[in-house]
Amino acid sequence: MKFTGEQVVPGEVDPDLFNEHRARYLFAQQFSSGKKVLDAACGTGYGSALLGEKATVVFGVDISSDAILYARQHYRGTNLHFGRCDCLALAFPSGWFDVVVAFEIIEHLENPEAFVAELRRVLHPAGVLLLSTPNRLYYTEERGEVNPFHQHEFSYSELQQLLSSLFPHCAILFENHVPCLLISDGNAPRLAAGSFAGAVVAEQPTGTASPPENAQAAHYFVALCSNRPLEPTSPLLLLPSTGNVLREREVHIRRLTDYLAEVRHDLETSERLRSDAEQREKELSRLREEHNQLLEERTQWALSLQEDLERARSALQKLHQELEERTAWALNLDQDLQHARETIQKLQQELEERTAWALNLDQDLQHARETIRKLQQELEERTAWALKLEAELQDRCADLKLLYGSPWYRIGKTLHLGPVPPSDTKTSDVPQR
Repeated sequence: MKFTGEQVVPGEVDPDLFNEHRARYLFAQQFSSGKKVLDAACGTGYGSALLGEKATVVFGVDISSDAILYARQHYRGTNLHFGRCDCLALAFPSGWFDVVVAFEIIEHLENPEAFVAELRRVLHPAGVLLLSTPNRLYYTEERGEVNPFHQHEFSYSELQQLLSSLFPHCAILFENHVPCLLISDGNAPRLAAGSFAGAVVAEQPTGTASPPENAQAAHYFVALCSNRPLEPTSPLLLLPSTGNVLREREVHIRRLTDYLAEVRHDLETSERLRSDAEQREKELSRLREEHNQLLEERTQWALSLQEDLERARSALQKLHQELEERTAWALNLDQDLQHARETIQKLQQELEERTAWALNLDQDLQHARETIRKLQQELEERTAWALKLEAELQDRCADLKLLYGSPWYRIGKTLHLGPVPPSDTKTSDVPQR
């Protein structure tokens, strides 16, 4: 995993930068002994491993899959657990951790209030939150550098206002990277922070600046937050085995001395080369005259080529104009062709519609013919039925005439011995057939 400028990779960063980050975790060790610790935005996991030296169990979470993979490969322990997780939505129960560490992450977030609130959720009511962030007044404004990875940087008052809105007890400490002098038995690289208890580790000049002024000059803030009163904390003085400023300056002076010797040697060599340069200057003068003559010839040749080029450009312009005209003509033809296609399509559609109309008329005609045939058949049948009724009526009329003319009927009618049909009330009513 390579250092990108933000995520610290041990062995890939400047020692001074690594020690700035490492010192915060060494400071946090005094709160982690025997505790359950969350390292939010743990990065490559080196800090979680430092906390694991004191803590009962450490959970390191980060949103970067590459960082978590690096941490799992390089830092292993029965009390170390690494997992990918969004620090704005931690996958842990409320009040689960005794100590929560969040170093150099809050400045990267668009919603720092929600982040701190989520850390408070997973922190035990008696637990401690340790949070660090660069001092905007020093980190950006004083140095004139803008970090493109940072969303929101804090001054002392801004950080204090944010933390105090969520925690009743807050203390903001200052982290500064300063040179120092050490008097020891020669084992300084192996000395622990506790080895300096009772020793003079700093000289405070008279007229010390007040805390607000110190806050403006601080490089980084390390905040302690809790729901209960904070106990006094021990300061941390880190004397790293790497990043020795005095030794680096001696190496730099040695390099400058070697470079100065090389420069002197080059000056002596330049004296010898000066005479050669004068002779070369004479030869160069002769070559310049030859060059000027050749340049004049080439200039004439270039002018001739320029004329040919102008003629070619003129011909090319004419061809280009002719091409534009033919392109316009082709476009017009294409438009006419498109119009003709649309007309043919409309005519074809109209032909299809009229053909469908004619087919519908033919179907209607066939239906009418079938209806006429059925009506004609029915007319013939009813005519035959009417003729049959006519013949039957004539037969009945003949029977009535015979009946009415019977003497027995007339006697019965006169004597009222039987019913008289209405048709026999008058002799004129008898049908004459």
